[in-house]
Amino acid sequence: MDAQTNSDAAAEPELTGERGVQREPHATGPTAAARETGTRPAATARAAAGARPDFSLGGTLAVGRLGFGTGGLVGPGYWGPRHADPSRSLALLRRAVDRGATLIDTADNYGPDVAEELVARALHPYPEGLVIATKGGVVRTGPDVWHIAGRPEQLRAMCDASLRRLRTDTIDLYQLHRLDPDVPMAEQLGTLIELQRVGKIRHIGLDSIGVAELSRARELAPIASVQNRYNVLDRASEDVLELCERTGMAFLPWFPLGNGTLTGGPGARTAASDALTTIAAAHGATTGQIALAWLLHHSPALLPTPGTGSPDHLDENLAAERIALTEAELAQLDGLGTPAG
Repeated sequence: MDAQTNSDAAAEPELTGERGVQREPHATGPTAAARETGTRPAATARAAAGARPDFSLGGTLAVGRLGFGTGGLVGPGYWGPRHADPSRSLALLRRAVDRGATLIDTADNYGPDVAEELVARALHPYPEGLVIATKGGVVRTGPDVWHIAGRPEQLRAMCDASLRRLRTDTIDLYQLHRLDPDVPMAEQLGTLIELQRVGKIRHIGLDSIGVAELSRARELAPIASVQNRYNVLDRASEDVLELCERTGMAFLPWFPLGNGTLTGGPGARTAASDALTTIAAAHGATTGQIALAWLLHHSPALLPTPGTGSPDHLDENLAAERIALTEAELAQLDGLGTPAG
């Protein structure tokens, strides 16, 4: 299962079905002061290699524009480990950091527990400037099945469990995986604010949220990031992205490679595939690299975290940061997307 079609496996499919049980399609240490200021010696090296300037997450943590998502390290349906030999996943995480990734995006339900434990085994004690993001708010009970769980006592227990698995006292970015429709937003965000106040989380993020909900959430809590589905073909969250740009929030797009449709996988659209292939050939790149490069050009708020189980695809994804698209190419790619609404 090392196909590049799984290279954005850290992304989360939209949830459908009845409240409670949700089903989704298969997708195949620094000091506190150093982390708070975002000090990162690797930034100079990345800049010299042609990487884009860092993004200031929550105004305090400097992160590179391309991170690494850990959904590709777990099995189909986000259940169990992807590799029978964990050393393969540990090596991949270390390779990502060695090659300049400074944002690791994971979740407590990847496995469940598996991805967070791999992150700690591979990277703890965490190198200076590495930012760890995780998610809570859902409970997975089997492959492709999860339950939204946003009651305050559930969120507190989930956060504490993530802290233990990640072997840290503070989670840099704690993202609410889904808002629980049966729990008032103020209670859910209020719990995260309490966890922030006692130092268990540094910044708060939200996953799969509309612009109206996000606006209300910002009145209740300091929101540092959003994680919605978004890629060169799917712009349904363009209004959310625009709000992020105006307010300094990060936007971590899931399915940045369209769950494989942008890398030549099943379901690729002919017009988009032809355009991506032509532009990729001009740059000696892959279509997936062009799709990632478009995200980096399209908005300074976009921080893709594609995941993969393959070292070669990891290197390919991270190299996309150095691709400079022309204005004509950007205009052509801009015309491929489905606008919001």
